[in-house]
Amino acid sequence: MDFTLLKSFIAVAEEKSFSSAAKNLFISQQTLSKQVAKLEEDLDTTLFIRSRPLGLTPDGGRLLPIAKEILQLKQQFEESSSKSFSGAHYIHLGIEHTIARAILPRVLPQFLSDHPDTFVRLSEESPDVMQKSISYEGVDLVIGSLGSVPDKFEAIPLCRKEHLLVVPKRIMRELAGDQLEELTESFSQSADLSFFEAAPFIRIPRQSSGGRALASYLKYYDISPRFVCELTNIENAFQLANSGIGVFIYAKVFWDMLSPELQADYRKSIDIFPLPYLPDIEDVCAYYNRDAGISGVTQELFEAVRAFFEAYKAEKP
Repeated sequence: MDFTLLKSFIAVAEEKSFSSAAKNLFISQQTLSKQVAKLEEDLDTTLFIRSRPLGLTPDGGRLLPIAKEILQLKQQFEESSSKSFSGAHYIHLGIEHTIARAILPRVLPQFLSDHPDTFVRLSEESPDVMQKSISYEGVDLVIGSLGSVPDKFEAIPLCRKEHLLVVPKRIMRELAGDQLEELTESFSQSADLSFFEAAPFIRIPRQSSGGRALASYLKYYDISPRFVCELTNIENAFQLANSGIGVFIYAKVFWDMLSPELQADYRKSIDIFPLPYLPDIEDVCAYYNRDAGISGVTQELFEAVRAFFEAYKAEKP
């Protein structure tokens, strides 16, 4: 059996909408409709009452718990098969790309050293994908940003996301002119983003946590800068700012994870100014499906991540 068809069926049944389910699965609605039609053909039955809202037929209602159980058994088998070569315990961790770069090298080596019989599977995705992965991909725990908390999620805040303004020195000189030293000193305490409205900006898409943070700051300062490019990868955007292309807003936690030597090297070409903390910006948190919960080595990994952030908050500049 094609397990993708079951996953698609469950998504439509839970969302009661082909369009919403397609967005959650990150496929087109046409592809999703074909998958459900194929499943109905394979089973020789009709699974949905095509109405508004979408409903399940009696056969669809009978299939839903069975489909969930099949996928759960599939996951258990995959975890069991992993144990044969990786140890007695298995964790499927979801984590945002940039957060992974910041914390995994500081947490995972020690954790695996303390748990030599544990295998960790990592899924590095955007926040939107991670939220869906708990429901449809068997992820045990996610470390990342979370806006609103769905009813079925348990979310534990780990660290609030403060942000920095990354300004190429060339752009700072052009904007400040004779006031360069005075303004650089002033902005080293807190940057006034409105001063930079005439500068070229680098944009991150709104569906990402970095993009939503950027939108919050633009709204707070009531400015509409000119964007010269857009990237989905925050680290690539930071490197473009470092190359002098434009101004960029960057999470402080990511900057703080860089070595002092690397920070000093970057400061040769960019200025780093703190921005005021905005409470509507998403925190870094850990979250999981409340019904499934977390326990065992997954709970221990969560505690290791939480201890890392507690130490960071206590020591951060």
